[in-house]
Amino acid sequence: MLEMKPVQDPAQVFALFEKEQIPCREGCGAFGIAQQGALIGYCLFRMDGAMQMLAVRCEDDALLDGLVRAALNHGSLSGAAEADFSALGGMVRGQLERLGYFRKEPLPIEWFFAACKPCKGMI
Repeated sequence: MLEMKPVQDPAQVFALFEKEQIPCREGCGAFGIAQQGALIGYCLFRMDGAMQMLAVRCEDDALLDGLVRAALNHGSLSGAAEADFSALGGMVRGQLERLGYFRKEPLPIEWFFAACKPCKGMI
């Protein structure tokens, strides 16, 4: 069974930030996807008015979109109106670009979910 939820353990959040070599400061958090209790993907972010996506890791391309959407929903429920993906680069940026995440930068979260019903025109 897959679970997508915020990473609650502060030590695990700190370890993920350390692994990515990103300073973990106030407002930082992680949203993860776990299979049978083992973390198989995560989004690292900082909430500072907007949700700043700092790192995204998910080996399974089929799960990547769901993970990022769930993290964005978490950000929206936590008060963020926009998501800033400018810190992301490399292959994950290309994957997210193909999925339609950069049609507007910064990304208005509510617009993204409204424009994606039923996901027509986003890809």
